[in-house]
Amino acid sequence: MNSSYERYLADISKFPRISLEREAELSAIIQNDCNEEQVEAAINELVQANFLLVIHCLKAFSRFLNSPAIRITDMDLIAEGNIGLVIAARRFNAQFETDHEGDKSSGVRFSTYACKCINSRMRRALKRGRFIHIPEHHFSYWKELGKLRSEHGEQLPDELISEKLKVSQVVLDMLKQGERSQMFALEDMTSDNDVSCWQEILPNEQSPRPDETVDTSLLKDLLLAEMEKLPDRTRRMISGMFFDESAPSLRDLGRQHGISSERCRQVCAQGLKTLRRQLRGRTASIDPRFVPTRARVAA
Repeated sequence: MNSSYERYLADISKFPRISLEREAELSAIIQNDCNEEQVEAAINELVQANFLLVIHCLKAFSRFLNSPAIRITDMDLIAEGNIGLVIAARRFNAQFETDHEGDKSSGVRFSTYACKCINSRMRRALKRGRFIHIPEHHFSYWKELGKLRSEHGEQLPDELISEKLKVSQVVLDMLKQGERSQMFALEDMTSDNDVSCWQEILPNEQSPRPDETVDTSLLKDLLLAEMEKLPDRTRRMISGMFFDESAPSLRDLGRQHGISSERCRQVCAQGLKTLRRQLRGRTASIDPRFVPTRARVAA
């Protein structure tokens, strides 16, 4: 375990445990008292006295923390368990019964109730911590599978596992595949002795290639140069339609230049026709995708 875990364990070990009678008193305050300060003080005392209960529940999930497919630490899981502990403290209602000797004994102990809340929060945290979605009930299957391997050895036949877990061969294959899954984050180091990470050496398929970026830049410069040869009003209309981030409509462009939207469409269409003719004269290899079409003007 890391040093932060050891320091945390030393800190929570300072809180004393409380008796069953004190649990009942705190539960009664939490459930019945209207004083907010007393309720919060009772919750704090009940939670602090049971911090070690979260550590006890953590042991059942230790094997999952060692899986490279899970991006979550032991302290993250403890934090989730503490949230479950607080939820249990707010909801716990101690119900005491009197035995034949006249002593009071608790029907439901807080530790029994709290463990369910803590385990539930930890399971959900592990589920969210996986890059690949794994059904939550698979965790219980993996736990049973680990017990079988500890009893009968690592080399277990599939027939025995299916019989003990009462699952089909298809489900068993899914369990084994999920158990072997390994995922790596881009921020992970490529090796123990290397300072570089995966994102520095893996290509980004979403980004354009350098040659495409250069071609696009050259084509844009060529297009802007040819647009300078158009009449001033036509050039401003086409620039407003294709290069203005606000994407004005034909009606908006017509209002800006004092003409109707239909006349604006005609001017832009004629300007694009002239522009395409100029571009064909400059080069025959230009990609037609970079030349504006009449389709947008007609729209």
